[in-house]
Amino acid sequence: MPAIISVSLLTIMAPTAVSPALASIQAAFPDVPSTLVKLVLTLPALIMVPMGPLTARCSEIIGKKRILLIGMFLFLVFGLAGGLATQFWQLIAARILFGVGLGIMAPLSTSLIFDFEPDPNRRSRLMGIQGSANQLGGLIFLALSGVLANISWRYSFLTYALVLVSILLTVFFLPSRQGEKGKADAAKSEERLNAGIFVLAFFAMMIMACYFVINTDLAIFMHSEGLGSADKCGFALSVMRVPAIFMGMVLALLMKKLKDWTMPLAALVMAAGYIMIAFAHSYAMVFAACLVIGLGGGIVLPPLMLSVPRIVTPGKLTLGVAILTSVSQLGQFISPIYINLFITDGVQSPLRLRFIVAAVTTVVIAIATLLFLRTLPSKGK
Repeated sequence: MPAIISVSLLTIMAPTAVSPALASIQAAFPDVPSTLVKLVLTLPALIMVPMGPLTARCSEIIGKKRILLIGMFLFLVFGLAGGLATQFWQLIAARILFGVGLGIMAPLSTSLIFDFEPDPNRRSRLMGIQGSANQLGGLIFLALSGVLANISWRYSFLTYALVLVSILLTVFFLPSRQGEKGKADAAKSEERLNAGIFVLAFFAMMIMACYFVINTDLAIFMHSEGLGSADKCGFALSVMRVPAIFMGMVLALLMKKLKDWTMPLAALVMAAGYIMIAFAHSYAMVFAACLVIGLGGGIVLPPLMLSVPRIVTPGKLTLGVAILTSVSQLGQFISPIYINLFITDGVQSPLRLRFIVAAVTTVVIAIATLLFLRTLPSKGK
């Protein structure tokens, strides 16, 4: 389990690790539009989408441990390569291949929990710990990246070297899952994949799109409003993970009491944080808003992931988890595109409006998710 959780430290927040350096990257490539510069953060998430189902299939053939190590190798090499780019296309190429590695790691970090822990209650606890690990990874990545970005935007990519710890843990401690077993599991069910998994994946994608707004826009917002430098932005984004870590540790207790209400209530708290940023005129207000966003946003995805066995049969579980994980990460890519749909020329305070759009969308998705979850059976298939 420590080997699996160590992978979780690197996955969900990995594309955002260099977000404190985004303004500096924009300055390093002044001829590149800001929308394209944001691809540095969002493009890996797009690449993750096709990698999820492909990873599920490959794991059946060569085993999950081997494919996981391949993903971590790509994560390391091309994560570091981003800091060596001298032209913007080189940086984009490195982020594409980095996304391939990340797309392999992300679904496996979750499906391995389902493999090794069949008990639903313990699984909820481990999923909460995984969520805390995701946020702890974000805290470490963003705090370190913010400091390094003040030296040079290139140094911020050095944070990806932390994957070496996970590589060692995986090599020496993670048991192998043979490909034949994966094939046997898949053969247990001849049914087609329940279309409900795509509905759940859509909700996860939109929540991630809203959650990702703070990573793509906070540094630029603070710079534009004169509310702080890159290191202050990195500090606020990293401290945001502290309440998220705590909430992950108590997720099992929350889900036991709140059940299907867990995710919608967490999403409403996250929306309140975005409203706070939209009306913030001081760094203190931004800092407080980040804490609120972390309190709710840190646990919006695990309840959805734990709902997968209520939709798909056991033989389709790995594929279902892979679809939900990869599609949710698509939210990181569509985040700026979606928000831009509501920003027109001449609108006053467009940066503040972006956070308002994120808040309203979060509320809508929270309500829709609750209605959908209420239609599912209470136990897995």
